[in-house]
Amino acid sequence: MSDDAPTPAASSTDSPPPRRRSRRRVVVWTSLCLAAALIACLGTAYVYYRSLRANMVHHDLTALLPEEERPPKIGDAVNILFIGSDGREGGNAAYGGRDFVGERSDSLLLAHISPDNGVIVVSFPRDSLVNLPDCDPYGETEGTYGYYGMINAALFHGGPPCVVKTIESLTQIRVDHFVHLSFVGFREMVDSIGGVEMCIPEPMHDQRAKLDLEAGTQVLDGEQALAFVRARYEIGDGGDLGRIDRQQMFLGALASQVLSSRVLANPVKLNALLDSVTRYTATDAELTLDTMLSIGFTLSDVEPRNITFYTVPSWPAPWDPNRVVWNEEKAARLFHAINEDEPVDDALLETGRPQAEPSPSADLTPSYPAEPSTDPSVHHEPVPSATPHDAIEGRDATANPCVNGLGLGTETTGTQGW
Repeated sequence: MSDDAPTPAASSTDSPPPRRRSRRRVVVWTSLCLAAALIACLGTAYVYYRSLRANMVHHDLTALLPEEERPPKIGDAVNILFIGSDGREGGNAAYGGRDFVGERSDSLLLAHISPDNGVIVVSFPRDSLVNLPDCDPYGETEGTYGYYGMINAALFHGGPPCVVKTIESLTQIRVDHFVHLSFVGFREMVDSIGGVEMCIPEPMHDQRAKLDLEAGTQVLDGEQALAFVRARYEIGDGGDLGRIDRQQMFLGALASQVLSSRVLANPVKLNALLDSVTRYTATDAELTLDTMLSIGFTLSDVEPRNITFYTVPSWPAPWDPNRVVWNEEKAARLFHAINEDEPVDDALLETGRPQAEPSPSADLTPSYPAEPSTDPSVHHEPVPSATPHDAIEGRDATANPCVNGLGLGTETTGTQGW
């Protein structure tokens, strides 16, 4: 072959130049490192997720409450029943009543979370006299036959399932989930977000609740917040309705703070809140951490003005000033609006003090005893309503106690013991 012959073209299978090989190696190693980092992050997130789930105590409502005996599920809204327990076991013993047997609902609220109409929260006075249903024994409880008595006794008789059954039977609203919260749990949740800022219009002191607040804007820590929502006997008229008003104002301030960037955009506070929620609450089996996060995502778009609080309309019982009976007609309208996921169109939304309900006739007497009857066959009709179609009072979560007052029962001129 001649020395002048042309040099053959380079084959396409020849190795790339050293610089290209080096660049490709860097890309491969970078991808592997990113993949490893992603797997590590996912693994850490999974471990964190599992640790939160492990904290939670679940009760299987599906197995305990027959479907055919429950109200039907209507629409896409979610109804969550919050049961604040007055049990004194464990750390709760620090709040008095060491000889207290069992537990009753110290507060009872139903939150209706609607994708279209915001949030409605209904408080049920713990002193309400209602028809309690039959409840099976559950845990350490003994169960009960149906009788006419205080609504807060349902927890004592049959635990959270009995409370759910009671609320469903009284309202015909399907309870999708429940949250059972102790004193310690409430305290820890408030502390987890650094306390809740409120304006207190006047000095408030209640020795039994260990409440000692001066007037002015201040941040309530967990102990102070718990004392504020529990205080009753030495503030205002000493009634439960006044205490509910104060609870609603605190919950409005709490909701405003949790929904703000101060909590949702703060990883430390959000982690502490999730940890306290899962550690100190019991729920139904279907309210998993996944469901909680989904509900939280829905709530992230809710404005405080779209969170409305109501109390079941009631009168003082004419035969017992320490108890209340529901205004059946107004309560039915409120429950119907919630069940149909409709706004309470006739509501009188006040940020100030609601007007007191007119009392029913003093001639009315209970149609069956306020205490449990020894005869399980006793059955009577409830006390009839005697109220015209007036508006249902409510307030939204923007209410400011220093501007709007602390609500019903603040003065000492009301009926003692409500």
